[in-house]
Amino acid sequence: MNSGPSGITEAIVALLVPPACREEVLGDLHERFKSPLQYAADALLTVPLVIVSRMRRTADPQILLIQAFALYMSFLGAAWLRDGAVLGEQWRLLRPAIPAAMAMLGLILDDTYANPGRRSSLNLARGPLLGLALALASQGLLWISNPALALPRWITFYGCAMSLLLSSAIRMLFPPVTGRLQGANAPAHWLKQAGVSPANPLAGVRVLKGAFIIVTVAIVGTWMIARATPSKAPMVPVLLVLLVAYQVWKRG
Repeated sequence: MNSGPSGITEAIVALLVPPACREEVLGDLHERFKSPLQYAADALLTVPLVIVSRMRRTADPQILLIQAFALYMSFLGAAWLRDGAVLGEQWRLLRPAIPAAMAMLGLILDDTYANPGRRSSLNLARGPLLGLALALASQGLLWISNPALALPRWITFYGCAMSLLLSSAIRMLFPPVTGRLQGANAPAHWLKQAGVSPANPLAGVRVLKGAFIIVTVAIVGTWMIARATPSKAPMVPVLLVLLVAYQVWKRG
């Protein structure tokens, strides 16, 4: 009689399970082990549910809405600035939404697989970088398989740069929910409430303030780029970086 799953199988399952609940899930699967086939079927049924549950616990709907708006406006603004004719073609509104959705997926996956606890500024940038990689990968596949749905290359690169800056700024202004979790062994009641913003009257004001800052930066930056000469255009990213640095210093 087998005493448990093989080390390789268990390592693969451990890689797929978010770190915050990895020990508990692996322990439960190990206790229910009867055969390699049963273990594989049990893992296939359990792991997706655990991932979805973890996503719900780490997602803040208000912040996700701000992130989604900023990401979509980044690619839409890039298309308008670089080649406005793209917005008059077929699938004009869907095309910027595809890389924005993939970038959003990267942010969600990063929060899902992040270790609970306070995260450094470098770790906060990991999600936007992952989102940028997924956005570029999705556009690369579309360039090969269905160019009608893909954005032109320069628009994609320009939109990725804008989205990286804006999404990083949002994550610095509003740290992910995982930063408020108290570890993998936190009480079940706390974990159930982890995906909801704290019941603080200032929370709504804070979200609105962040949304106002992001929208203002996007509008002003777009206006300046549209009217700047090529020699002055690089000043816009510099101004945005300075704004982010000021907000980080103000919150620190």
